[in-house]
Amino acid sequence: SSCKISFKHWAPPAPTMATKALSVLAVFAWHVHAEPNARMCIKNTGGSCTVSDCYTWREATGGVGCDSGRCFCDDTSCSGIDGGCYTEDQKYIELGASNTSTETTWYTFTNARWPDVVLRTASLSTNANLYATGGIEDESRFSLVLPPLGQGGEPSFLMYSKKWPDAVVHIFDTGKKSPAKYAPSCSYIVNSLGASWPLPNIMMSLVVAPSAAVDGTPLVMLKAYWVQQYIYVGQGTTSIVSLPALGQDPGAGGYWMVNPPLPANIVKALPKFNGMRCSTMCGEVSKDLSMTNINAAPRASLEGVVIAPILAVLAWMRA
Repeated sequence: SSCKISFKHWAPPAPTMATKALSVLAVFAWHVHAEPNARMCIKNTGGSCTVSDCYTWREATGGVGCDSGRCFCDDTSCSGIDGGCYTEDQKYIELGASNTSTETTWYTFTNARWPDVVLRTASLSTNANLYATGGIEDESRFSLVLPPLGQGGEPSFLMYSKKWPDAVVHIFDTGKKSPAKYAPSCSYIVNSLGASWPLPNIMMSLVVAPSAAVDGTPLVMLKAYWVQQYIYVGQGTTSIVSLPALGQDPGAGGYWMVNPPLPANIVKALPKFNGMRCSTMCGEVSKDLSMTNINAAPRASLEGVVIAPILAVLAWMRA
């Protein structure tokens, strides 16, 4: 015979002081208070959980806990690209830094189709947009921080702004319908509303473009880590926009030359674009684009002359 339990007329007993205390202790035993992100240590792995069930594989070399339905690394570890938590054995690495120097390497991204413009952030703290202009100032310089790769995988980066040291370039979901569903932005992720954002959502992947510069220098595509969206300068428009998630490249306006060149071992490890190629209004890589020309030709500052304002982002993203 089987035993059946009916809950139709069942009601839980009134909680006593003892059961209330035990409930509180149980919550504190399984519920961690997550620390906010730091520049060289992102805590939110991007994983979800109930009260206590972050996957054990996330405890790579560090600890993990559940907070408000999200999996955070503990106070001794930081999230890796694979979603695991890692202690000091696997650190965040700033590209270009050496064992003998702590000086930051600042990279610029020159557009391959229009080599007279570079990627840049806004000049105001209340503007999270990205632009493409002719002047190279702090707004157009970025450092690349590589989180731990963990259990293999391809390198992706926190792309920090020199102008706004605690802000990164990323692509986010606007909540709107296509073609404005996704938009590039430069948002604070330390001591702000972004201080608990998950690592996957704030990383950029550098994908080797299907075309190189005339001098053979590899070009890269700036892709969101978490979704197939690329930052590009479009023809006949006044915006840098992201393509819909169609799995095809945006053409030469979406290829960028990185200066100074990326370390050779990093370039070798970057994924190569292997999706559907651009077929309409793709443009060509400029014959004037070369590392020699970029380093030799002075650029007239076009401060305030914007070629590509991105979809406006509310000021609270930088509050």
